[in-house]
Amino acid sequence: MIGKISKGAAFKGCIRYVTGKQDTKLLAADGVLLQNRNNIIQSFITQSMMKPDIKQPVGHISLSYSPDDEKKLTDGAMVTLAKEYMREMNITDTQYIIVRHFDNGNPHVHVRP
Repeated sequence: MIGKISKGAAFKGCIRYVTGKQDTKLLAADGVLLQNRNNIIQSFITQSMMKPDIKQPVGHISLSYSPDDEKKLTDGAMVTLAKEYMREMNITDTQYIIVRHFDNGNPHVHVRP
């Protein structure tokens, strides 16, 4: 597994990237309104307003795996691995979405905590 962590200040761009591609699948979420993309964005903005001193509230984690492991990486396995990663990185007690992408031959998920 290769993990890449990015930070930023704009939820709109991050959520559009994570959810906007054609070959995506929302696998899991917690604490987020999921009716549409704007509700997802607003959910993260609302929470970030509780801590206005944080200058870059947008976190984005990409977890990418070898194509050799694709058969083992069911949606459920990807969620389990993403949650385990968040726990190990001490990303707990916060809202998140986990979205799987099928666009580049490497099994991978994007986590927006």
